[in-house]
Amino acid sequence: MNRGWIVITAAILLLIVALVSPKILAKTNSPEFCAKCHVMEEQYFTLMKGGLHNSLKCVDCHLPNDSKVNFYLWKGIDGTKDLVHFYSGSVPERIVISAHGKKTVQANCIRCHEGMVSMIATGDRHCWDCHRRATHKQRAFTETI
Repeated sequence: MNRGWIVITAAILLLIVALVSPKILAKTNSPEFCAKCHVMEEQYFTLMKGGLHNSLKCVDCHLPNDSKVNFYLWKGIDGTKDLVHFYSGSVPERIVISAHGKKTVQANCIRCHEGMVSMIATGDRHCWDCHRRATHKQRAFTETI
């Protein structure tokens, strides 16, 4: 294959990735995408049907929102971990949030409700210690993977 064809092929692939990637990334940010894995159906329904935050997407709480780089880095890490668990059949019977996940959710609670919590010393307490209805299942936050 001559060099011209390689450049043309690379340019076409780059164009396809540039046009398709934003659509794929947007789709994978939706709660419906997260619920496609049957193990997440219960969490999806508790959020969408009865949750206080049912206008949010899963990524609004479960991924860092301090920078796009951090967001997409953890989206890749967590997404890969979830895919491996799902397709290897190693999904735990009861899904629990990791220690890193707890820190991320806590930071996002404070980020969104900053005005309300600015005078509260959170210290070693988590928002869901008092606001149990804001979670999918309170029990899921009490353990770590």
